[in-house]
Amino acid sequence: MKELRLLYLLMFCATSMFAQEYSITGKVSDTNNKPISFVNVLVFEENADEAFKGSTTNEEGFFKLEALEEKTYKLTFSYVGYQTITKTVTVSSEENIGTITLNNSTENLEETVVYAKQPTITRKGGKLVFNVANTSLSIGNSFDIIKKTPGVLVFGDNISIKNQPTTVYLNDKRIYLSPSETVVFLRNLDASIIESVEVITSPSAKYDAEAGTILNINTTRPVDPGYKGSVNGTYRQAVFAKYQIGTSHFYKNDWLNFYGSYSYNPKKLNRDQESYIRFFEPDETSTASIWEGDFNRQTKSYAHQANVFTDFTLDENNSITLGASLLLSPNTTYDNSQFFEIFNAQRQLDSTFTSHSDLEKDLSNLTVNVGYATTLDEDGSLLSIGANYIAYNSDQYQNVITDYFLPNGNFLRNNSFYTLSDQKTNILTGNADLSTTLFSGSFDAGIKYSSIDTDTGLDFFDVVNNSQSFNPELSDVFLYEESIYAAYIDFAKEFEKFDINIGLRTEYTDVEGDSRSLGKVNTQNYFEWFPSISLNYQLSENHELGINYARKIERPRYQSLNPFKYFINENNFNTGNPNLRPAIDNKITLSYTYNSKWSFEAYYQHIDHSLEMLNYQNNDTRILRQIDANMINFFQYSFDVSYASSLNNWWFLSLVTSTYYLENDFLALESSQEIAKNNTAGFFGQLYNNISLSKDRTFSADVVAVYFSNLISGSLDYNNIFNFSVSFRKSFWDNKASVFMGVDDIFNTNNVPVTSRYLNQDNSYFTMPESRVFKVGFTYNFGNFQLNDNQRSLDNDENNRLEN
Repeated sequence: MKELRLLYLLMFCATSMFAQEYSITGKVSDTNNKPISFVNVLVFEENADEAFKGSTTNEEGFFKLEALEEKTYKLTFSYVGYQTITKTVTVSSEENIGTITLNNSTENLEETVVYAKQPTITRKGGKLVFNVANTSLSIGNSFDIIKKTPGVLVFGDNISIKNQPTTVYLNDKRIYLSPSETVVFLRNLDASIIESVEVITSPSAKYDAEAGTILNINTTRPVDPGYKGSVNGTYRQAVFAKYQIGTSHFYKNDWLNFYGSYSYNPKKLNRDQESYIRFFEPDETSTASIWEGDFNRQTKSYAHQANVFTDFTLDENNSITLGASLLLSPNTTYDNSQFFEIFNAQRQLDSTFTSHSDLEKDLSNLTVNVGYATTLDEDGSLLSIGANYIAYNSDQYQNVITDYFLPNGNFLRNNSFYTLSDQKTNILTGNADLSTTLFSGSFDAGIKYSSIDTDTGLDFFDVVNNSQSFNPELSDVFLYEESIYAAYIDFAKEFEKFDINIGLRTEYTDVEGDSRSLGKVNTQNYFEWFPSISLNYQLSENHELGINYARKIERPRYQSLNPFKYFINENNFNTGNPNLRPAIDNKITLSYTYNSKWSFEAYYQHIDHSLEMLNYQNNDTRILRQIDANMINFFQYSFDVSYASSLNNWWFLSLVTSTYYLENDFLALESSQEIAKNNTAGFFGQLYNNISLSKDRTFSADVVAVYFSNLISGSLDYNNIFNFSVSFRKSFWDNKASVFMGVDDIFNTNNVPVTSRYLNQDNSYFTMPESRVFKVGFTYNFGNFQLNDNQRSLDNDENNRLEN
C-alpha cells in the first residue's frame, strides 16, 4: 500500500508539472471602433456565479488573462456607461478572441446590472436593499447615501429606523463606535465603493441580540489586480465654516488585498437653544417661579481617522485578515454660555444669572482585529475565527462659573467649581462561525465571547475666592466589568413559493459595577433566549406576503451606567444610572409587497424596561436633571407604506410614510413616585428624488424632504420637524473627478421643539442646530480607479456602547 500511495503521488506531481496553462487576449472598443481603457474583464468558471480572475484593458483597449487551465470559461466585459457583454470561451491553446464591441447603455433594465444607472430597491424577508453602485450617489461620502436611504432617519448624529435607534454594520461586520464617531467614519468612507445599503428591520439570529434594527452597508468586492487611490475634500458653511480632507489607497495582487485611508476633519459647530421651566409650589399646582433662558454652545474639534485593512490569501481555501482603525480627537472644546431670567408667579423679574461651562476633552479609540477563514469542502462550507481588541480612552476637564444678579443688574453671588474625569475601557472579543448547506438550505452557527473592563474616575473641586478644595462627596471612581457568552444557530431555505428563516440565539451575561461613593451596585447575572422567525409566501409574480417575529435585547451604554455628572450649569446637569437593567424587545410584523415597488407593513413592538433619558425637575431645590432610566413599559403600533421605482429613465423616486401610535409608562421620581404615561399618534414622511440632468447621467440632482409630526422619547415630546435639501453632482474626465454642491435644510426648519409636561413637571426647550448648511466638495481618482475595494469594518463587539 505504501508503494501504491507513493506511485499515485508521483503520478499526480508529474501531471501537475506538465499541466498546460494558457492565456486569453483581446481588445475592447466602442461602436465607433475607438478603444476603451479600464474596462473590467472578469473570468468565471462555466457554471459559477463568482469571478475568480480579472483584468482591465490598457489605454489601447487591450487585455490579457493569464494562467488559465484547459477548459471552458465565461467572460464578462463591463464599463460605466456601456452595456455589459458576456462571452463564452473554450481554452485549449493561446486564445485571441479579437475585438469586443460595447454598446452605450440607453435604458435601465430591471434586475440587470446597467452601468451609469439610477438607484434601485429590492425587498425580501424583512430587508430592504438600496442598490446604489454606479449611480449618481456614488459621488461623495457614505453618510450622504445613508441620509437618502428609504426608511432611515438621521437626527444630528443619531441614525434610527422605525422610531428606534439602529445598529450600523459594514459588510455584515458591526461598527462599534459611538453615534458621533460612526458619523465621522461614514463621512470618511468613499461612496464610490458602496454597492448597496440594507435596511434590516428583522435581523436573523446570526446578528448580535442587541441589534433590533440594522443598517448594513455592503461594499464592492475586489477582483482586478492593481493600484488605485483617491483624494477628496469637502467645505461646509453654516454659522461657522468647516472642512474635511481625506485620501484612500488600495492595492491588490494574487495574494494580497490592501486598503488604507486617512482623513482630517476640523470643524466648529454652533447650537442655540431657548429653555423654559415652570417650578411648582408644594401643592404641585400653583406656580412658584418661571425660568426662561438662552443657551449657546460652540464646539471645536479636530478629528483624525486612519484605517488599514489587509487580506492575505494563503491558498484557494485559506485566508487571513488583519486590520486596525484609529480615531483621535484631541483638544475638543465645548464653550457653553447661558443667560437665565427668573420670574415669580406674577411674571415679575426676581433675578438673573449667567453661566459659563467650558469643557475640554481628549479622546482616542484604537481597534485591532485578526481573522482566519478556511473553506472546508467542495460545497463551500466556511469556518471563520476572529479576535478583536479595543482600547478607548477619554480625558476631560470642565469648569463651571455662575454669576447671579438682582433685577437692577447688581451682583448678588457667585458659584464656581471644576471637574477632572477620565475613562479607560478595554474590550476583548473572540468568535468562531460556521456556514454550510443543510437540507438544500443555508445553515449558520457560531459562538462568541466578549470581555469588557472599564475604569472611570471623577474628581470634583469647589472654587471659593480663587481657592480650590477637593469635594469627596461629589467625586467618585466607577469600575465596571462585563462578560457575555453567546451562541447561535440559523437556518434559511427557499421552497417553491415559500422562503423561511428560523434562528435561535442565546446569551449569558455577567455584570459587576462598583461605585466608590454609592457602594457596590449593578451586580447582574442573566441568561436569555432570542428566537427569530421569518416566513414569506409568493402569492404570484407580483404579490408577496410575509410575517416575522424577533426577540432582542438592549444593554445600557457604559456612559449611561456611569453615575458622574456633566453640568450645563450648577442647576442643570446630565447623569448616568448604575442601576440600569437591560431592555427586552419583542416585535411582530406583517408585510405585503406588490410588484417589488410597493410595500405595506403593519407591526407591533413591545419593550420591557426600555432605556430612555428622562427629564426631572426638583421643585424644592430648583434643579433640572437628565438621567438615564428604565421605562416600565413601551409599545408602538405602526403602519408603514413605501414606494420606490424609476418613473422613467431619468427620474428615480422613493417615498416612505409611517403612521404610528407610541406609548410608554415610567416612574415619576419627582412626583411622589407616581407612574406617569406619555403617548402620541404621529406621522413620518420621507421623499427622495434622484434626477439625471444629462444623457450620460454624469450630471444629476438629489431632492430630499423629511417630515415628522410627533414623536416621544421617555418623558419628552418632539413636534413638527421638517427638512428640505437639494444637491447637484457632476463627474468629469471619464469619472476620474467629480464635484458636488448643495444646501441642506434650505428653509432652516430642522429645529427641534421638545417639551416635558406631566403631573408637577413643566419644562421645554427649542434647539436650533446648524442644520442649514451650504456644502461643496470634490473627489479625484487616480491609478486604476475602476478597481473595487476591500473596505470593511472591524468586528468589535460592544464598542458602540462607549457613548458620551
